[in-house]
Amino acid sequence: MTWIPIFEVASKNFDEDLKSLKTVFSQFEKQIHHKDGYRFSSEAQFAMGWWFYTIYVKIGFVKELVEHNHVIDKKVKDERAILKIVQNYLKIQKSSAKIKFHGKKPLFTRYWSWLMR
Repeated sequence: MTWIPIFEVASKNFDEDLKSLKTVFSQFEKQIHHKDGYRFSSEAQFAMGWWFYTIYVKIGFVKELVEHNHVIDKKVKDERAILKIVQNYLKIQKSSAKIKFHGKKPLFTRYWSWLMR
């Protein structure tokens, strides 16, 4: 199966946030009994005090994860619910990391528009 980029992460505390993300994604793997369903981009970029990197998943991994969580909670219908689970876990860990879907509006749109004036 091919890897697809699903989430983009902006993090001020690279090591702690990476550890938290690995924890939540390994828990996802345990839930659905799936091995090697995710990976992180091989190179993170550092700019303006933030680390930027991408999380890749296998297509089957996301599908199984959504189906498994839909059985538990009928409100889970797509990968947006998975994003909310990850965001809530980061919030519980008191992380300042920002996570969003890959390819959507940039995380720092307001800052860049102000900077480019």
